[in-house]
Amino acid sequence: MKKLYSSAIGILLLGIFFGCKKDNYFAATVVRDCTGTYLRWQDKDYHVCNTEKTEPFENGAKVKTLFNSIKECNSPVIGQPVCDMYHQNEGWIEISIIK
Repeated sequence: MKKLYSSAIGILLLGIFFGCKKDNYFAATVVRDCTGTYLRWQDKDYHVCNTEKTEPFENGAKVKTLFNSIKECNSPVIGQPVCDMYHQNEGWIEISIIK
């Protein structure tokens, strides 16, 4: 009986340990202007390539996200100048998860 009780506690602890896995999301802000959509993270703006991921969020919305840096963006929407304004940024990113 003692062995059964110890085994049950061990299985329960393993379940808790593996069931509580958390992703390390970045806390960021959605920034939009006539030059495009950006995620502001640690006071730096990153140009979003896959802007369809940010459509549900308003300008200034606080989000939790996972993203990767990419060298260039091949989105069909990107590349069309919208205005003559320059927006300082750290390069292109592709969002994998945003909430």
